[in-house]
Amino acid sequence: MKIKVDFVSNSSSTSFVYISEGDIEKEDFFKAMGVSPDGPVSGLFSQMFYELSSRIREGTLLSSTAEIDGLDERHEFTADTIARMKEAVANGQKVIVSQLSSENNLPEMMMCTSIFEIESDKFHINAYSNYW
Repeated sequence: MKIKVDFVSNSSSTSFVYISEGDIEKEDFFKAMGVSPDGPVSGLFSQMFYELSSRIREGTLLSSTAEIDGLDERHEFTADTIARMKEAVANGQKVIVSQLSSENNLPEMMMCTSIFEIESDKFHINAYSNYW
């Protein structure tokens, strides 16, 4: 019999979609989150912004409804989210799918283990496909 005595992990990842005219900006993220750049939690939200913007840059840009229809089982978006993605592509907006992981750092782990949606006049992020 073999016994594992070192650290055992149960990691998770969650898909999200970013929809916008352009790149995500820190100021817009803070405004959408209702966080002051000088507030007591600004450091944590700065790290969250950095992780989200990094994952968005590493994500997959979808430029057609066929690409959206062809998303594999790793991306389990709701019918409403799929419809919003298709509308955004038709309107020339960026539609990027990406993932967060629980294996990285605390800010990314917190986002990965939460279901969230961020709506602003500049961007939309939907991370409802979280099955932690």
